[in-house]
Amino acid sequence: MPPDATETKRRLMKAAVDEFARYGLAGARVDRIAENAAANKRSIYMHFGTKEELFDKVVGDTFLELAASIPFGDDHLIGYAGNLFDRLEKWPHVRRLYLWAGLEREQSFEPEVAGYRTRVVAIAAAQQAGKLRDDIPPAELMAMVIGVVISWDSAAWSLKALQPEFGFHDLASRRAAVVSAVAGLVQPPRPHS
Repeated sequence: MPPDATETKRRLMKAAVDEFARYGLAGARVDRIAENAAANKRSIYMHFGTKEELFDKVVGDTFLELAASIPFGDDHLIGYAGNLFDRLEKWPHVRRLYLWAGLEREQSFEPEVAGYRTRVVAIAAAQQAGKLRDDIPPAELMAMVIGVVISWDSAAWSLKALQPEFGFHDLASRRAAVVSAVAGLVQPPRPHS
């Protein structure tokens, strides 16, 4: 009986997610992916193509899964920021893949673009309705919110070294600070009296 290709592909994808999250595209090794998936290297090329194509699939699928797992409701960016923070704490590999993809693949992924487009259109509508500040283009505002959510992950290690002295000591405090920062960022300015 031939091996189950679906199960092999599932194992390869899981091993690829782990490998790329840990080492990025440049540092990842196809041999390690195959070994950790209990598969042969040839099966990677047969099912996914090159290492770059596998990376793109891992990143694209991961981002789509992330987007589908986070509601984008009436409070738009404030609630979204809190939900994104929570999800990234549960799925730290997504955070790392996001950072690696930004560094190593200067290209867009159409399914991801479509996911962002839906959110950016909602932001633009909320801006027109006066619910969100409108002096920042909607795509840039979305990028700023994501930047606030992952700010600690992208902070310099020398800055992180100061956390015990000046920073929050628990996850709930950091989450509250992120939500508060995003609320301050996205709220429309109050009219002067």
